[in-house]
Amino acid sequence: MFARAAALLALCVGLGLSLAPVSAQDADPVYEGQKVSKWIDTVQNDSSARKRALAVEALGHIWTVHKHKEALPNVGRALRVDPSAAVRAQAAVVISGLRPDDIKYSATDLVTALGKEKEARVRKEIVAAMLKFPDVCALGIEPLAAALKDSDAAVKVAAAEALALAGPVSKGMAKGAAPALEPLLKDPDKAVRKAAAFALGRIQPDGASTLAETMAGMLAAEKDADLKRELVASIGLLGEKGGPVLAALAAALTDADDEVRRAAARVLGTFGPAASSASDKLYAAFTDDKVKDIRIDALRAFGSALGPTGVKAKLPQLREQLKPEKQPDFEVRLALIDEIAALGWEHLGADLTSPDKGTKAEALATIGALRARQADPQVKVREVALQAIRKIEKKPEPKKEDKKD
Repeated sequence: MFARAAALLALCVGLGLSLAPVSAQDADPVYEGQKVSKWIDTVQNDSSARKRALAVEALGHIWTVHKHKEALPNVGRALRVDPSAAVRAQAAVVISGLRPDDIKYSATDLVTALGKEKEARVRKEIVAAMLKFPDVCALGIEPLAAALKDSDAAVKVAAAEALALAGPVSKGMAKGAAPALEPLLKDPDKAVRKAAAFALGRIQPDGASTLAETMAGMLAAEKDADLKRELVASIGLLGEKGGPVLAALAAALTDADDEVRRAAARVLGTFGPAASSASDKLYAAFTDDKVKDIRIDALRAFGSALGPTGVKAKLPQLREQLKPEKQPDFEVRLALIDEIAALGWEHLGADLTSPDKGTKAEALATIGALRARQADPQVKVREVALQAIRKIEKKPEPKKEDKKD
């Protein structure tokens, strides 16, 4: 326990979070006809839970208006020790409404309260408050991980989302929540499964390869489009490129949902040559998908997966796709011209002077296909086609040798 407390204190200092307000006024201002001291007495001593809840709300307003030094500590005290769940929930709501600059005064109250809270509805309000402040989520990784076992699905969802927020700011500490998150991928509640996938992709867990393969298996079997989109996004964040992952993403290129197909194409595009096994499926998506943006993303991923040598080998097929009757959306033709232009002199232009007739003929055919686009119905395509020809035909400047003394 002492070690955890010391670690919490160290993280507070590292994140710039204070344990209690240090700047406040000592006066006893009046709010709605009562002095602050009276509101505090009500919070601490009144037998009516309703009155204590109203006093907690009042102290929140008093902090906003007067920055009174006793306001937030008493709201935090109510959150931690008040016998009424309604009062504790109200305290969490008040803290959730704090400005980012002020949450440092109540951060440890939220973390401590979550670790000991027995009521699901209060835990839900505490985590909802934490969700507004990623630094506080980073402080509460241990109780948030424990909240993943909650019987209330809404609490599990909120806790997973809070851990996802903690990932980027916790200096790697959030990865320790992975063992508690992974079982939720099999939770009967879809929202819980989705939240778990979302979080696992963002906490940089150990054993990412196994986890990515688990998600790939889910992607292949899942029917819900929302969850499939989240699985694809998290697989991309994990960055693992094993066979099962590539197979699942390639299969997702034919999914019924537009966003799933586009997400799969984009993730494959980040894998570079590792995605070469998916190149045929990417090419099929580029040529056949009904959504223009997906065709563009699939083309970009296709080029990334095959690299210049692979793209060059596909030029006979790619030249056909430059025709408006093949790709009626001019943006797709622009993207294709850009991919061909990227071959430059090194991979294509030099072939124009090749002694091999077949090699030279292929290069001339590609230049001819680009010249044909200078009569394209779209002026932008005509302009880009001319630029591409110039880029391909331009020989690099010879390197200057260093002069010797």
